[in-house]
Order: sequence, then structure tokens, then C-alpha cells
Amino acid sequence: MPFIRSRLKTPGQRPSTLKSGRPIMDKAVVTALFKKDVLHLIKTKNLLLTLIIVPLIFSTVIPAALSGFVLFSDVKSMMDPAMLQMMDKMTAGLNAGEIHSLNEKFLYVFTNFLYPSLFLLIPIITSSAIAANSFAGEKERRTLESLLFSPITIKELFAGKLLASFLPSAAVSLASFILSGTVINTASYILMGHLIFPSAKWLVLILVLSPLVMIMTILLNIMISAKVKTYQEAQNIGGIIVLPVIGMLIGQFSGLFLLGIELMLILSLLVLLLNLFLFNRVLKYNNRNSLFENQIG
Repeated sequence: MPFIRSRLKTPGQRPSTLKSGRPIMDKAVVTALFKKDVLHLIKTKNLLLTLIIVPLIFSTVIPAALSGFVLFSDVKSMMDPAMLQMMDKMTAGLNAGEIHSLNEKFLYVFTNFLYPSLFLLIPIITSSAIAANSFAGEKERRTLESLLFSPITIKELFAGKLLASFLPSAAVSLASFILSGTVINTASYILMGHLIFPSAKWLVLILVLSPLVMIMTILLNIMISAKVKTYQEAQNIGGIIVLPVIGMLIGQFSGLFLLGIELMLILSLLVLLLNLFLFNRVLKYNNRNSLFENQIG
């Protein structure tokens, strides 16, 4: 880490004791760590493929398949009475002139009730894959030891890795949002003559809930990957995070609840509180000695 070492007057001196006035959280050091992790991300083919293929499936393939279904199939012939009743419940608040056929109703229900939960898997899976590689990947490459011996603070180390996981995941989520919106709006314009995406619910999802869920996923995965020895092990444990989203899908399919704006805001508040707790744990629970012990263990 020549760049980081060049910031110090005395080699090996701890940042908090520098007389040169170096701040505890040095933005230049955090930026250097961020660039290092992003560069490695670009060079890691398997990880990069995950960030491309998974979002494409959820943002393009699935919406395109459902769009083709509503454009070229008779939805009513494939629905049982329970499903039709659930769709009526989901569209009860719409004006009579907004939806004219069952196919239009199906597209609206998929876009605004079922698909948002599926879309949440994009930021979860991408941020989980990157964050799981944060410490576990350093251990596999035998580079964590040099980081721990370099004169950087634990806060700088975690801040750099948090940014290196969050910003690429946010970029992928935004690109996926645009792609899925293009596919859905193309279908809605052909079928209904107007655009239905994005609704207010989608704006809450992409601007509030999705970033908070990404941060939660990253913090959990950083804590996990700091304690395990391999990237695969960290990713397997971190994969448990998708279970609540699957539960949301099951709950909506069964008619147990509907994912409306109010519920999204409540979920966002709960995730925010959880993030504050996790962030505090990340800063306090992990320390240089414990990370080094895991590195050589």
C-alpha cells in the first residue's frame, strides 16, 4: 500500500497518534481502498458475470416474458378464481377508465405488486456478492495481512470496502431500473396506450428502500466475510439475506398482505434502524487483532 504509507511521517505509526494532524478518517486513504477493490472487481470474471447476468435476468428477461404473456395470451383462460379474486383486490383503488381488460389488470398487478419484491433481489444479490468478497477475498489472495500491517484505521478500511460495495451495486440497480422500465412501458403502451412505470411505489422503492437494503446487505456481509476464510463460505452464509424477500413474495401471492407505499416506508424505517445497529457493530466488533487472527487462522 505505497500510497497509504506515503501519508505518514513515520512508517508503521498509528493514524490516531500522528502529530501531523492527519484525521482519523482520511478521505484519500478511503478513496485509495475504494479504487483498489473496484479494480479487483473489474478483473474478477466470475464476480463481474454475477453483476451482469443476474440483473439482466431480473430486469429484462422476466419483464419481457411477462410482457409477452399479456400481449399474446388470454390471461383469463390461465387463471383460477382465487387468482382472479386477488387481482381484483389489488386493483380495487383504480379508476374504472384506467384498466379495460384482464390482460391490462395482470400487467398492472405484476408491475406494482409482484415485481417490486423480485426487483429487490437485484441490489441484494449484487451487493452481497461484492461485499462477501471484501475480506474473504483478501484472505484468499493473502493480501489482508499487508492491509492490517499498513498504517490505516479500521474505520478507513471498512469505509473503503463499504463504498466499493455500495456504489457499483447502486449503479447496477439504477441500470436495472431503467431497463425494466423500458420493457414494462413498451408493453403497457402497446396494450393500454399509456405508460404505467414508474409509479409512486417504484420511486419509494428505488430511492429509499433499495439503498437501505443494499447498505444492510453490505454491512452483514462485511461482518460475515471478516470472520470466515473463503469467499464461497461468506457468500453461502450471506445468501440467507434473500429469504425475507422470498417471504414477501409468498405473502403477496397468498394474499396475506400487499406491498404498498405505507408498508415500504415502514420497512425502510426498520431497515434504517437495523443499519444503524449494524454500522455500530461493524466499527466496534471488528478490530485489527481479531481480523489478523482470522487471517492467519
